[in-house]
Amino acid sequence: MERLPHTFDALLARFGRLTEIQARALAPLLEGRNCVLAAATASGKTEAALAPMLERDLQQRLKENSRRSVQQRKTTRLRVLYVVPTRALSRDMARRLEQPLKKLAISMAVKTGDEPALNWSRPPEFLITTPESLDSLLANRPRLLCDVRAVVLDELHLYNDTPRGDQLRILLNRLRRIRAFARARGDAATDEVQFCALSATMHDPASVAARYFINPVSIQLEGQRALDAELLPLTGAQSLRQLFATLQRRGCKKVLAFCQRRAECEEWAYLLRGGLPFGDEVLVHHASLSARARHAVEEKFARTGAALCFATATLELGIDIGDVDLILLVGPPDNFSSFLQRLGRGNRRTARTSVACFYRTPTEQALFRVFLRAVRNSSGANRTSASALLRSDSGLAFRPSVVVQQLCSYLKQTRNGELEPEHAYQLFTSPQGEPLLDEQQYAQIVDHLIDTKFFLPARGSALRPGPQWHKLYEERALYSNLADSGREAAVVFDDITGRRVGYLESVAPTGTTFLLGGQARRVVWTQGRRLLVHAAPDNAAETRAPRWRTLWHSLSPALTQALAKELGFPFAESATELPMIIEQRESADEPATEVEGRTLLFHCAGEVYGKLLGELLEMKQGVRVVECNEFLIETVGCLPETTLLFTEEETLALVGRRWRSFERAFTLGRFHTQLPPVVRRQSVVSAFNVPDFLRRFAGRKLARHTVK
Repeated sequence: MERLPHTFDALLARFGRLTEIQARALAPLLEGRNCVLAAATASGKTEAALAPMLERDLQQRLKENSRRSVQQRKTTRLRVLYVVPTRALSRDMARRLEQPLKKLAISMAVKTGDEPALNWSRPPEFLITTPESLDSLLANRPRLLCDVRAVVLDELHLYNDTPRGDQLRILLNRLRRIRAFARARGDAATDEVQFCALSATMHDPASVAARYFINPVSIQLEGQRALDAELLPLTGAQSLRQLFATLQRRGCKKVLAFCQRRAECEEWAYLLRGGLPFGDEVLVHHASLSARARHAVEEKFARTGAALCFATATLELGIDIGDVDLILLVGPPDNFSSFLQRLGRGNRRTARTSVACFYRTPTEQALFRVFLRAVRNSSGANRTSASALLRSDSGLAFRPSVVVQQLCSYLKQTRNGELEPEHAYQLFTSPQGEPLLDEQQYAQIVDHLIDTKFFLPARGSALRPGPQWHKLYEERALYSNLADSGREAAVVFDDITGRRVGYLESVAPTGTTFLLGGQARRVVWTQGRRLLVHAAPDNAAETRAPRWRTLWHSLSPALTQALAKELGFPFAESATELPMIIEQRESADEPATEVEGRTLLFHCAGEVYGKLLGELLEMKQGVRVVECNEFLIETVGCLPETTLLFTEEETLALVGRRWRSFERAFTLGRFHTQLPPVVRRQSVVSAFNVPDFLRRFAGRKLARHTVK
């Protein structure tokens, strides 16, 4: 193709002709504009971004080389960053791009915690990395980023409205600062950085991308592949075996099964290994397995003709593990975006996706129905419900906890190991230059970090590392905002190979038998937090998977509302009412005068909103709340048919008083507890989203609902 003389053959020729997303992205990216590409899985988004961005970079290099010496031309510089959310995706992307980049004579490397250290004396021109490894690179090798011209952010929706996403926003600001400094020193001809974000599932892509870079051109394609879905009850291993007995007739050889918890993956794999039709080709993939073990599972599943793999969200992303014939879901995920990602792993080379959804309870069955209906209505005039499920309900524009982590990381980047707080404050801005937190809040955080010995006073207003900073550094926890429940985990080694198998959250005593990697293992020796294990007999009846902690996020208000409708809960006849069921009974002592009973008020807006609404009812109506969940509030006595009257001020005041009881309901970041209490409280109040709460409830009339 004439507009891509260098990159078409290497990156796009295999498609035969440009896909729609590739054709629409070509012109704006060649012009140097920032873009966000949102399209279905397997639509060629990666190539749509890289072909024009690399073409533009290669043409710029040809111009620059005409002005450089022979020695300068031989010097390689890092020019393109490809940022992915998981280590598994980084490896997959490296496999996928190895040959195309080799054809283009562009050197490539991967930098993650799983990979060996790079030779920084000869850096790659194209680097695949994660936010955490990019953070480490910025802190330890900032000069290597002086010539970065292009950044691709893959799976952008996974960062949005998370502490990790807020961290990435600041990392990109640090990259921009390095580029501007390099240009000012004459080390770079320009400080321009072109950005392109990719996503398969995202509400309002342009607004999301604008949090990471300026003026994004949104290129969004509607439509999903056709879906063949089954909704099946799960009563035990026999339910899965009955499905597997039909696989040959269906033409299915490879099955990817998703579970919500690691222990479930282990136990299902252990139960089903050795049986028909997969025999020993039953695999396990989750975050508590070692990097070597996860790599082996990915490669084996990709090259094996017939296999079953149980996985958590670690295989949820766009990792090419071969053509999966059937997606199997053991219970639903807790959000619609994750459901879409799991569907996207199946039948990537065909126009149809096959999924079997196994439910254990009526609630799981209803949640699957909500998700499946939203998928089928995700395009055209019916896409409103799907968009609502993808929309974020958080009131947080930025998590202040990220300031703690980024200040600690940025101090490592500074030349003299000293931090100027006023200079660092300029990093915490949007791409458009607007502050992400006010100066007073920032000053409170800095003062608190000095009081808690993260920083110590240095020359003038500068700060130097304190004991708590050194502790973070020694624990290798300086560059991550990920929840780190396993940081103190026991490390499991195989006694035959000596290789690391995985991790537990606590030390298991000698003689303990547990499942890891789908196999029974017995602890034969311990030393500190190191466990040596031997293969245990498969008939060890007591063998169970370790109880790894799993964060379960409460359902969003939009998803709770959709689920309530599916379950048939009472629903308001109009947008101005809240339905309630009143049960009355006469007192046995004074039947003529005394009336007792209870009221069930159906708010259907999630557990957090329900809890605050219950407290407001107690405060304003004088009732006693005995039960409160994501769907309803139960009170002693009969609520009057009245209008809910509460102001923004009193609602904010109540959230401010009760903030500690709401704190765990929100994903506020790993360093949230290191904030001063006043900032912690402000973060919780913002995350609660009082304006949305008032929109849902203030002025609503409590209307008696008649049970039919």
